[in-house]
Amino acid sequence: MATIGAAPTASSPGARDALITGDAVMLDLRAASFAVRMLSAVIDGVLQLILLVGGSIGVAWAAARGDLDDGFIAAAILSMSILAYVGYPVLCELLLRGRSVGRLAMGTRVVRDDGGPVHVRQSMIRAVMAMFEIWSTSGAVALTCAVIDRKSRRIGDLLAGTMVIQERMRDLTPQRVEVPLSLRDWVVGADVGRLPLALMQDIRSFLPRATTINAESRRQLSRDLLRRTLPHVAPAPPPGTDPEEFLAAVIAERSRRDEVRLRRGQERQRELSAEVRSVPFTV
Repeated sequence: MATIGAAPTASSPGARDALITGDAVMLDLRAASFAVRMLSAVIDGVLQLILLVGGSIGVAWAAARGDLDDGFIAAAILSMSILAYVGYPVLCELLLRGRSVGRLAMGTRVVRDDGGPVHVRQSMIRAVMAMFEIWSTSGAVALTCAVIDRKSRRIGDLLAGTMVIQERMRDLTPQRVEVPLSLRDWVVGADVGRLPLALMQDIRSFLPRATTINAESRRQLSRDLLRRTLPHVAPAPPPGTDPEEFLAAVIAERSRRDEVRLRRGQERQRELSAEVRSVPFTV
């Protein structure tokens, strides 16, 4: 495994997808994979077919009982098709805040590109495009686009400016990272307070699963995180330091300092609250 030399290497920030709101706030949301979206679409598709077939049978029964003309029957069947293919997804997304029955089952939700809720116009665009890319082509066009796009979006999502996020994820037990013994003296006087939020999230994601990653991939990931972290840390760690130990020391010390700062802020707030309640209002 590579070690850290005496001179810091140049940084190469990695690309990271994020949702940015209109107030310039980065939302930590995860896009749903195309496999999850496909299972959700299958569930909704079955319900839409049941709605269409059931409605068509009802129209045929009413036509047989009421001796309706062919024009009325055609209009009724067209209305049932629109209700199944367009009305169902649009109403579900509006009433269930971007969800449908399939998305409720898979724990996903449709949102705008800035993380906000979808509107009627966007739901209509997605539903109309679904008739082409899902129903007319048996899902081939939607699947191809979702595999190519980094956020697993289909054409309807690209035109409407929406994406499907994964709301419900497996709850992982948090693991506390400890400072390695060899770096405890160094990290006490190191400046680790300038780490970008995205970089901290990448390090916290890498360290717990480092032992399960392929050796070559693990080495490349640790080197990449090392190059991105060194410009934000001063002074540089001792020569020969293992990259993973360096990352663990940096993130552990940053977390400890954040906890201390938060605890002091909470204590100060409690002291101020106590002083306000105990101020003697005497004449």
